[in-house]
Amino acid sequence: MDLVIDELKAKYTPIAGPAVWLSPENQSIQIDYTTPMGACSNLFYSLIFQMPKWGFSMAKVDEWMTVTPTHVDAYNLTIAQKQKLEGSIKAGLASIAQAVSDYELISHDYRRYREIFDYFVKGESDEHVLRSLFIDRVDAFTGENYSLVTMARRWPTIITDFIRMRADIDNVDHIRQELDVSAAEATILKTKNELYKEWKLMFKPVVEQRLMRFKSMMDARKKSVEQYKKWLKPYVSRHKMMKDSLEESPAGERTNRFMTPGFGQAVGSTGIRLWAWKPFITEEVQRPEAFAEQKKGKADFALDPYDDWVKDKLPLFKQKYGVEITDEIVENVKKAAVGGQRPHVPQMDPNEPYYLLFDITLDRSIIRTAQPEGGDIEDMMFAPLQTWILSQNVLLLYLIELEAIKMSFEKEIDEIIGVQDNNEETLNNLRDEIMGKKEQKKAGIKDLVHAAGSAKNTTVNAFKPFSKYLFRPGPYESNFKERLTKVYMVGSGQQFGIFVNWIKGKMGVK
Repeated sequence: MDLVIDELKAKYTPIAGPAVWLSPENQSIQIDYTTPMGACSNLFYSLIFQMPKWGFSMAKVDEWMTVTPTHVDAYNLTIAQKQKLEGSIKAGLASIAQAVSDYELISHDYRRYREIFDYFVKGESDEHVLRSLFIDRVDAFTGENYSLVTMARRWPTIITDFIRMRADIDNVDHIRQELDVSAAEATILKTKNELYKEWKLMFKPVVEQRLMRFKSMMDARKKSVEQYKKWLKPYVSRHKMMKDSLEESPAGERTNRFMTPGFGQAVGSTGIRLWAWKPFITEEVQRPEAFAEQKKGKADFALDPYDDWVKDKLPLFKQKYGVEITDEIVENVKKAAVGGQRPHVPQMDPNEPYYLLFDITLDRSIIRTAQPEGGDIEDMMFAPLQTWILSQNVLLLYLIELEAIKMSFEKEIDEIIGVQDNNEETLNNLRDEIMGKKEQKKAGIKDLVHAAGSAKNTTVNAFKPFSKYLFRPGPYESNFKERLTKVYMVGSGQQFGIFVNWIKGKMGVK
């Protein structure tokens, strides 16, 4: 999966001044380790447990897998389990669809009876509406020549007269005088009025009972839908985490040299990308003035990492992941980072402006060759292990990307099972689609990265010959040639060497 961070690296690195973001060329390595089954897995978990002991925070950024059916054990543990999850998810979605269908039917009947019940509650102010309902839904079915609709051929105003007459008039003469109608019509209206009052008396408790019954059934169906969705979330989450590499690039395995089932080999491949980082401290690193004045142990940031340089990049996360990164979300990310994954391993230290980050991509392959000379082997490749030196505002971008990935994952799960947390956003998207505004939002990540820097670059380039005399490049280290290469990179190289030697030691390499 291509990340926003990867696109920004291509555009902005190396950088100094407004941020520090660079990777020493001699501090990137590929290591390939082939062993009997189990040794590579032991190395991976040793790595996961060792990094916090060295003060590193760690996060999984991406993972993928590919397994051929010829490797029965691995296939049954991965793909076959994934297919079982798919069956459970399909059955759950069918149950949700049926519950939603039932809910819509019941809610339709509920709305009809609720409307009638409102007319009963309002009383005399809506008496004419109840009379119209009586004509349409009761009297109309009394038969030809007996309903008011058919009697309108003889007395054209009889329906209007019935609707405007008062319920307490029960005398033919009073009806004739008040409505100015003939005796024959008044007699019919008196009879229909008696039937109407009887219907109203009998129908009101029926409406109340049905309304309560429909309300109870509607709430039950709604609760069922919510419960089904809650039950499905773990299944969908597990299924999404078992991502097959063929889902994103079906043609990729066509050229993969490891995937050779035609040789009778059972092959499986899994991969993971990790970030490991900690504050980068060397004795000679010059801190910004704000950090020099900052007291140790204080939680507030002396130099807020959420600066304009970071804010300019936030639209890229919206474009990539479809989630809105607001100021509130960024502040929550900062608070969580200061708190740390564990009390003794904070993700960010407010007193430290620079960080060391290892970007680790691990590819693990398991291969079963044919007997009698064959057997099971396991291979793990660091491809690559790369060192990065970051200022704290750049590290904040990494943490924002992790948060965007989690938000996108949860949003995708909610969309699959039909949860709508933000109906307003759904309506706005529909309006945009109808109005044809979607076409304006299809710019790629690279285009947005270019746009984010183009306006400022125009101004910066115009004054570039004079920038070192007229402008301060930013709050972080700006001396690339002398300080960053001869101080910072030396310190990161020491940490890189310790890490690589530890890996080689686990591999049994001197």
